[in-house]
Amino acid sequence: MQLETSSIVLLAVSTAVSFGLGRTFMHFRKKTQKKEAREREARALRDRPAEPESKNKSKRKRQLQQREKGPSDQKR
Repeated sequence: MQLETSSIVLLAVSTAVSFGLGRTFMHFRKKTQKKEAREREARALRDRPAEPESKNKSKRKRQLQQREKGPSDQKR
């Protein structure tokens, strides 16, 4: 079976378009999943129960100062 030049070009173009569309859909799907994961994580942090108050007076004072100061991006 002999393929004509136009058939080969059409096959190559359709393959490239199909691959490009697939990659584009995967990119947007991954972007949406990341956004939803960040929202779920933020919601979990907001909805978690408050920690019980510490028995250590200095620690309570420090925690109160941090709450008044506002949320910080410290990781401990």
